[in-house]
Amino acid sequence: MRKLHPKSLTLPFLLCYLFLLACSPKESEKSTHTQQANRLNNHQDWGIYRGHSSGIQYSELDQVHAGNVQQLEKAWEYQHGNPVGPGMYANPIIIDGLLYFTTPEVNAVALDATTGEEVWVFRPDTYRNDERPFRGRNRGLTYWEDEKGENKRILNFVKDRVYAIDARTGTLITSFGENGWIDLRQNLPQDPEQVDFEATTQGMVYKDILIIGGRTPEGSPSTPGDVRGYDALTGEFKWIFHTIPQPGELGYDTWEFEDGVSYGGTNPWGGLTVDEERGWVFLATGSPAPDFIYGGMRKGENLFANCVIALDANTGKRIWHYQTLRHDIWDYDLPPAPILASVTANGTARDIVVQLTKQGFTFVLDRDTGEPVFPVVDLPVPPSKVPGEEAWPTQPFPLKPPPLNRTSLREADLSNITPETRDFVLNIFRQHETGPLYTPASRAGVITMPGHQGGAEWGGAAFDPATNVLYVNINEAPTIHSLVPVGADLDTASASPLQRGKALYNISCTACHGIDKVGNPPLYPPLQNLQISGDSIKSVLSYGRGMMPAFAQFTDRQLDDLLVYLESSPGQPEEDQTADSGSNPTKAPRYANVAPFFVDQNGYPAIAPPWGTLNAVDLDKGEILWKVPLGEYPELVAKGIRNTGAKSFGGPVATAGNLIFIAGTPDEKIRAFDTFSGQVLWEYQLPAGGYATPSVYQVEGKQYLVITAGGGGKNGTPHGDSVIAFALPD
Repeated sequence: MRKLHPKSLTLPFLLCYLFLLACSPKESEKSTHTQQANRLNNHQDWGIYRGHSSGIQYSELDQVHAGNVQQLEKAWEYQHGNPVGPGMYANPIIIDGLLYFTTPEVNAVALDATTGEEVWVFRPDTYRNDERPFRGRNRGLTYWEDEKGENKRILNFVKDRVYAIDARTGTLITSFGENGWIDLRQNLPQDPEQVDFEATTQGMVYKDILIIGGRTPEGSPSTPGDVRGYDALTGEFKWIFHTIPQPGELGYDTWEFEDGVSYGGTNPWGGLTVDEERGWVFLATGSPAPDFIYGGMRKGENLFANCVIALDANTGKRIWHYQTLRHDIWDYDLPPAPILASVTANGTARDIVVQLTKQGFTFVLDRDTGEPVFPVVDLPVPPSKVPGEEAWPTQPFPLKPPPLNRTSLREADLSNITPETRDFVLNIFRQHETGPLYTPASRAGVITMPGHQGGAEWGGAAFDPATNVLYVNINEAPTIHSLVPVGADLDTASASPLQRGKALYNISCTACHGIDKVGNPPLYPPLQNLQISGDSIKSVLSYGRGMMPAFAQFTDRQLDDLLVYLESSPGQPEEDQTADSGSNPTKAPRYANVAPFFVDQNGYPAIAPPWGTLNAVDLDKGEILWKVPLGEYPELVAKGIRNTGAKSFGGPVATAGNLIFIAGTPDEKIRAFDTFSGQVLWEYQLPAGGYATPSVYQVEGKQYLVITAGGGGKNGTPHGDSVIAFALPD
């Protein structure tokens, strides 16, 4: 049942309601600062990433609705002038008439939210001494002001730094941190010189505490994905929560640690959400490192990897946790931050936490306790056949809602878009092993469904509190997981550049490009006999291109070593390798991960469509209400193959106008769907792919929809540099 819209309330009812609020002890006890924070934490202004600290991606605005959305037109377009990789992932925030977003160089930009006119640009490279200017995936900015509405600032997260910028002028606030920034290499249980950390998703603020997670390497060595709190005014370090437990901490005995091995990962790279009333921050962690689909060096359940965690935002102390997967060897990290929703049934509201996964599961947890709202059963799963690996024997399976994608693969599920496609994928299918969900990788190769880009992605979902319905885009993409033995660790001090380059390739590149640079066509080409210059190779490694991510963490020496290996001839002899006595030694066997997507001869998923869907889920009953294809591939459309759905990267936004807005697809469109039927009501061809979550806001009584269209990304479409706002005609 829909909640009452404010416009439907009578004056006597409204007066009574306001009186009760005024008399409520709970409201009267709220601090002035909390009231000030609520100036931004509402469902109209979009002053916080994902629209609200709860992360529900919902707007109460209804000026644009299902009846007039067809009239939406471009209100303005801004181009930042450098259409380069990796693209733009930013979800813009809007405060006091200014719109803030980040570019691929992670420049912070302020625009007039009604015209798109540039107000200022902050360029962080001005303050770095790096020879290589940084470019990275970055999902936006954070705004903070103190309890008096002063010290207004934009916090810009650039690789391993946080800069504080005056929100009106774009100038660096030098009193923040050290010389105007926080160094995120500090305050971790690791030598700062060894830390490899990137704040891909901006932090969240609770009162005057800035809370930060981020990205760490998946290979070895890595960096712990710990969560930290800082003073939002001064940049002073406040607290840390160790996602990889330290001796004496809860969860330490769920790992089998080896001396001298660098453990990392278990990081909340998809961001954070905050419950201001409880004073809690929520996070969802990724897979542990080292290694991607092999965990022989980190046996055990691996708490707090793949967990939903509630922390006290003031202190960082754990309140509760829920582990969605034990000993992850599939790269099934939790991409989006937890969603804080309130479901109303029979007049009673219940606060919940919703966690989406790559497996297509929707875990619905009680917000106070972390206990599942719907039944979850622990079921046995297949053991590993690989020496040194010990897959965990059971895994949790939620019974409601049902999985949002396929979780296994049979011959009948293979693509049949053309007879040639069917023959091609069937031949590959019969060369590999298959199995149910959580079948471990093998030497021969296991086709895993869903793969590591399946299910929900970092864009999260939109929740309509008036209907209890969650809207989420889902990818359907299988992967072929193989493990190939490699030699012992190298003594990097005595090894040759060719040896070091090959070792680095085995750790970082085999998952896509295969052992010995043989490639995994059509998506991942062979890297033998490259015809591009060394400088071009280094540029691609540093900044990414198409589906290839950036490896900004590589040092200049590592880039040089890798270049030597990439430019070497097949079969070129190597000097004898010596076992490493001090550089990340391990008793476990070593394997290179090979994990190409299972695709047809043209690079499309090898399963029958749909390859991407938009889903409506009733969170009160745990039921799927509808599922429709999301996106298409232009090349297939030209051949008359329609409604296939496609991989999408970026999240949806729901509005009180009964609309869902979403981009993220390789056809480079943004669309509006009807919330009740899933019907497409409006679409617009963007100048480049919009691999981001839109924002919805209102200025001077006019509602706008805005999307960053930077292309590139995992869909590999051409780059762009546009920020585009839409509105109804005057």
